[in-house]
Amino acid sequence: MPQATHEGVLRFGTIEIEVAVLDNGQRVITQSGFLLGLGRIRLPKGRQPYRSGANLPAFLTVQGLKPFIGEDLVRMANLIEFRTKQGVKAYGYAPNFLSEVCDVFARAQHAGVLKATQHNIASRAQIIAEQFGRSSTMRLIDQATSYQETRETQTRRNTCRREE
Repeated sequence: MPQATHEGVLRFGTIEIEVAVLDNGQRVITQSGFLLGLGRIRLPKGRQPYRSGANLPAFLTVQGLKPFIGEDLVRMANLIEFRTKQGVKAYGYAPNFLSEVCDVFARAQHAGVLKATQHNIASRAQIIAEQFGRSSTMRLIDQATSYQETRETQTRRNTCRREE
């Protein structure tokens, strides 16, 4: 099971989302960070399959959002199991999953199909999406976890080796 080597928090104003870089180089947005960042107070206790056994978070399985959820998003919903730096088992999503979910809420809001209970998620998703529009998700995770320093050091070492 991959282990987190770097952990941090993405900040979008008052919204905070926990992220990590794993020892295999994979970046993840923690499941709890994802849910809390979008304003879901309760963390998942159980999961119900969406389509073909996909593991979309429950708040995405509501009928009104189904027209906005494509197969790509369903594929991205697979949880990534890893261990935190402290060795605790955790779950996360690929970085682009969050931006895709933000897009789902933007399109649903534009279509006028969101219920009153979904407007808070849509507002938070809009704040997050605006930040993603300015920078790539992986770059933001690297900055939040200080992984860009490790990556730059590795790049310099590799460049020096090639020059020798």
